[in-house]
Amino acid sequence: MARMSNMARQEMYYDHFYGMNEITERIEAVQAEDVQQVAREFFIADHIAVTVLGNLSGLKLSRDQLDC
Repeated sequence: MARMSNMARQEMYYDHFYGMNEITERIEAVQAEDVQQVAREFFIADHIAVTVLGNLSGLKLSRDQLDC
């Protein structure tokens, strides 16, 4: 039932069913430069916030360390 649901969802959203070979090929086609471009687009240093849990003694973190 899960497989049929997945197939129907792909047909509705993409008008195409993506088989395992096609998915694997598309994943393997991603290059490091592609990932870096997306990181530059979405991770803007001025908009990054940090949440830290645990023992914070000795922790020193500057905005420069958050820059992509």
